[in-house]
Amino acid sequence: MRLIILFRPILALLFICCAGAQNPTDLLSKAPPDVDEALRARVSKYYQAFVDAKPRRAEPLVAEDSQDFFYNMKKTQLLSFEIGKIEYSDSFTKAKAVVIAETYVMALGFGSKPVKVPITSLWKLVDGQWYWYITEDLINTTPFGKLGNAPAAKTGGAAPLPDISKAPDLQALINQVRPDKFDGQLNRAVASSDQITIVNHMPGMVKLAMRHFAVPGLEVKLDRTELNANEKATVRFHYTPGEEPAPKSVRVEVAVQPTNAVIPLQINFK
Repeated sequence: MRLIILFRPILALLFICCAGAQNPTDLLSKAPPDVDEALRARVSKYYQAFVDAKPRRAEPLVAEDSQDFFYNMKKTQLLSFEIGKIEYSDSFTKAKAVVIAETYVMALGFGSKPVKVPITSLWKLVDGQWYWYITEDLINTTPFGKLGNAPAAKTGGAAPLPDISKAPDLQALINQVRPDKFDGQLNRAVASSDQITIVNHMPGMVKLAMRHFAVPGLEVKLDRTELNANEKATVRFHYTPGEEPAPKSVRVEVAVQPTNAVIPLQINFK
């Protein structure tokens, strides 16, 4: 089975769905079509470079003041991406773009799994062209709080960007909310039951939501939708054979907030 959980390649896959603080009064609801089209083209070109495993093609899209960070960050290949929400500010000269990207991440005990993550990136207009850039706030802020302060600035110089090598590893964050197994086993010939336990190892609360396709005779229940630190939720499966034959397998997805993770579980009928 594959664990689909979300990622930020442009921040070295270390931070989940982060965004720099912006004043809501600065955000305008809709950009002129030509402005929006130009930005979307640049955003697409940037992330397509990661899909093609040729990140050097993204270098011309990086602002001069963020090039050092871009050169030093980990370049992780994407499987796919799609542009989601774009918010403009400063009279359409700056923007915050969110894309949903997919890549592979090692999930503890289950091998390499595809991951879908909302990536927040910042863009600014320079000499008529949109450029990707980074800020200290965006690097330092995650849904779990500040990662730490940047190193102190040298006398007469600007503070350097934080050392992202000391930030929490994405795989460690992803594995903090995980199931004890990905596959449930049911008997297509007789009434049978199984269950999967999901544990929250994060320091804060997470919310769970479940979805699946209806199958005659199959009952799927999630006993809890909110988990505090170290608490568990159980997904229970029960099947009662009927006139219609059971399918070979059924997919059940459990969405996790605030990480935007989607944990796919599978029920196999033997």
